[in-house]
Amino acid sequence: MTLKPDVKIEIEGNLEAMDLPTLIQFIGQEGEAASINIESESGTGSIFINEGLMCHAVVIDGDNHRVEGEDALFELLKWEKGHFKLLKKVEVPVATIQKPWDFILMEGLRKLDEAQAGSPEEAVKETVMEGEAENSADKGLELFDDLSGSTPHNKDLNKMANLEQTLNEIMNIGGAKAAALVDWESGMTLGTVGGGFDIDLAAAGNTNVVRAKFDVMKQLKLKGGIEDILITLTDQYHLIRIMESNVNLFIYVALDRTSANLGMARHQLSKLEQELEI
Repeated sequence: MTLKPDVKIEIEGNLEAMDLPTLIQFIGQEGEAASINIESESGTGSIFINEGLMCHAVVIDGDNHRVEGEDALFELLKWEKGHFKLLKKVEVPVATIQKPWDFILMEGLRKLDEAQAGSPEEAVKETVMEGEAENSADKGLELFDDLSGSTPHNKDLNKMANLEQTLNEIMNIGGAKAAALVDWESGMTLGTVGGGFDIDLAAAGNTNVVRAKFDVMKQLKLKGGIEDILITLTDQYHLIRIMESNVNLFIYVALDRTSANLGMARHQLSKLEQELEI
C-alpha cells in the first residue's frame, strides 16, 4: 500500500512480541482511522478500523489468492508470526465489514477457539473434562444427601450464593446492562447476569484481551498489576476488573454510556469485588 505524506507509522514490530488482538484493541480504542499491515510466510494482510468500526480486512496468500471481509479477519487471527506496521491517518479503501471492532474481534477469537478445540489434543482434553463432569455430577448428588453443619459442600453452596448475590448487586450500579465473573486462564465463565447481548460470548472473548494484556506487560517487563481495562464504545462502557484476591479471575461489566458514571461505577465495583468470596 502506497503511503500518503501525512500517513504515520505508529508502531512496527513482530506478532511474536505483540499479537494481533492487542493491536486491534489498541487502534480500536483510539478511534481514528488506522490500519494494521502484516507480512508473513502465509502471505500479506491488512485490517482497517475507523471510529470504532472494523471496516475492512484483506488477505493475499502465497498463491495470490485474495480474501476480503470477515473471513480475511478470521484468517489473520490465526497468524502467530509475521512483521506488522500499524499506520494512522489512512484511508479505508472499501467497506467490507462495518461492525464494532470489539464485537467482530470477540467473534473471531470465538471461532478460533472452536477451531482449535477440534484438534486431536483438544479432543483428548474434552474427553477428560467429560469424565470430570460426570464425577462432578455424582458429587452433586452427594451434596443433597448432606446439608447439615458447616461441611465443605455447604461452603461451596455459600460461595455460589455469594457469587449470585454479588452479580445481582453489580446490576444495581447505575447504567449496568450485564455482568459476568470469568476465569481468564481456563476461559470458563463462572456466572453471568443481565442481557441485551450475548454476555457469555463477550465474557469468553475478553479472556483473550486479558491474556494479551498480561503478555504485553510481561514482554515490556512492566511492574505492578492490572486493576481494570476499559473498552469505550459509542454507547457503552465495557469494564474488565481484575480481582485483587485472585488475579486469574476478572469481573466483566457492560454499562450504558448515557446513564453510567464511570468513576462511581469503578468505585462500586472495587467495593463489591472485596466482598466476593471465591
